[in-house]
Amino acid sequence: MSEAERLRHSCAHVLATAILKLWPDAQLAYGPAVEDGYYYDLDLKHRITPDDFPAIEAEMKKITKENLVFEKVTVTREQALRDAETGRLGALTERPEPSRFKLENVRSIPEGEAITYYKSGDFLDLCAGPHVMRTGNIGAFKLTSVASAYYKGDEKNPQLQRIYGVAFKNRTQLDEWLKMQEEAKRRDHRKLGAEMGLFAMDAEYVGPGLPLWLPNGTAIIEELETLAKQTEFQAGYVRVKTPHIAREKMYVTSGHLPYYAESMFPPMNLDECAEERTKFKAQAERAKALAYELAAAVARKEGVIEDNVGAWVEDFLTQGSALGQLSPAVKEAVDEARSAEKALRELPMADRYYLKAMNCPHHHRIFSAQPRSYRDMPLRLAEYGCCYRYEQSGELFGLMRVRSLNMNDSHIYCSPEQFAQEFNAVNEMYLKYFKIFGIEKYVMRFSTHAKEGLGKKYVDQSDLWLKTEEMVRRVLKESGINYEEVPNEAAFYGPKIDVQVWSVIGREFTLATNQVDFAVPGRFGLVYRDKDNSDKTPLCIHRAPLGTHERFVGFLIEHYAGNFPLWLAPEQVRVLPITQDQIAYCEEIVKELRGQYVRASMEFSNDKLQGRIKRAEEAKAHTMLIVGGRDQAANAVSVRVHGKGDLGSKPRAEVIAGILAAIKERQA
Repeated sequence: MSEAERLRHSCAHVLATAILKLWPDAQLAYGPAVEDGYYYDLDLKHRITPDDFPAIEAEMKKITKENLVFEKVTVTREQALRDAETGRLGALTERPEPSRFKLENVRSIPEGEAITYYKSGDFLDLCAGPHVMRTGNIGAFKLTSVASAYYKGDEKNPQLQRIYGVAFKNRTQLDEWLKMQEEAKRRDHRKLGAEMGLFAMDAEYVGPGLPLWLPNGTAIIEELETLAKQTEFQAGYVRVKTPHIAREKMYVTSGHLPYYAESMFPPMNLDECAEERTKFKAQAERAKALAYELAAAVARKEGVIEDNVGAWVEDFLTQGSALGQLSPAVKEAVDEARSAEKALRELPMADRYYLKAMNCPHHHRIFSAQPRSYRDMPLRLAEYGCCYRYEQSGELFGLMRVRSLNMNDSHIYCSPEQFAQEFNAVNEMYLKYFKIFGIEKYVMRFSTHAKEGLGKKYVDQSDLWLKTEEMVRRVLKESGINYEEVPNEAAFYGPKIDVQVWSVIGREFTLATNQVDFAVPGRFGLVYRDKDNSDKTPLCIHRAPLGTHERFVGFLIEHYAGNFPLWLAPEQVRVLPITQDQIAYCEEIVKELRGQYVRASMEFSNDKLQGRIKRAEEAKAHTMLIVGGRDQAANAVSVRVHGKGDLGSKPRAEVIAGILAAIKERQA
């Protein structure tokens, strides 16, 4: 745990102490450090709101001024259970009610594992630590928000209150963070997305986490797709297209089911033989009823009492059928019932289909659709594939966490000898994109397996894990890529790289993931014929340099604060005639620009020019071409660029040529 994480974790304990001083009956659950601060989950009848924050922070200040020691205490399992049952754990003193969540946490600790508390003043908490030495080491803090959260993140568990906060060594660091938060609010992709008409969320009719791309947002994603398609075409990729659903068998084979089931939408049960199944079932039941009716008539004729008719008929039909002693009418009914039941058994079973949560299994089937030779390798299949993932409702967040996502996906099938070159080429593609979008700070987090997870969390092939991890490590080192290694975070089928980038104001985002897959191609029986005429299973590189439209556009909105470069701007050019006399001339300019696929429009109204300029600025139109009488007479336009102001009057042909060049070259 880093120094910053220790500070945040310690502040979570200070927060919990303050809560208990104000509301002694609070039931505490968890209080970890997180990326930007800390939180504590708790159950409390009083609904905490930001109006309570000043009182809570005042108590926290008293606790830090007391400079209490964080004391680590090791206890027996029996002591921990006793403290939880008496309400002492996660509290300032014993209480009438047990500490419910702490009691469950103690019980979940494996037998023989050490159990530790951390004590600061009267507050005693179940905690592995570590912490700072004293509460006084926490120089500055602030509570930031309160939200609802399910216990352990499970919707089946009770809903708790989660109080978030931040902590720093000193006030200066806190002030810097607050300043960045204000800028982040200004750049919030949800706010700007609504103001600029980029996307909409319609939870009532469409559903939570399912974004609707409006015309302006669609312009951006189409530009991104064009960039990706051109880049990938030049790099030797071929494009494919796959359905949005697939049979259950696909995901069982890939290994995603059952392990990934919670992240997938529930299956659709489809019975393509439902009509025939109903027909044969009804036919069998009618024939059985007729056979029973005919046999019952025989029973009654022979004097069988009514209470025994059912058993008599059953024996009669069984024995008579076996001995061939049934009357023609009864035999015909029995045979019809058996024939219908046989037809029913031979019908294909009802099938289960899933919405596509990932593209890789579909691409594996495309690989296997044709015989493959070493001459075909490497085979680079690319698709902007639409996937669906059932994110928990509490985790949905604007475009950053959604349930419908369009992924810049590709799967590269290659031999072990080709791996280094292919993997390095993917990294080079990332660097190219970073340059285009002005991403200066990044790191690639190289996630490896852990030996103890083999056969559980990871595919049980130790030698291949070590081999592929070393291959990735060597490529990263030799290419000079900025990376850090993270153990026990790999994908289940191979090592992966999470690409972390930072926006211009220093906010960190997960852009995309690269994964090396040495297991799943074998599950699908993928092979290519090698030079020695033997069948070999290819390695597969999963890569998505631009991630998903949703997450990447969300990042770009905040990165650019909505002020997109010309090539990416939803509205590239707005032409403003000063008077009616220039309308025809401006319409010619718009027609010329749109003829070159430039997103251009004209606005004229009775409003003053300054009002129309202000509207264009607020809409973040990249370039304004303002036309007055002199401009028209000189076949010129006055140029105004968003964020740069007036650039003066210039020849029309020169301005249009400059616009086309800037778009083609994707200038920043």
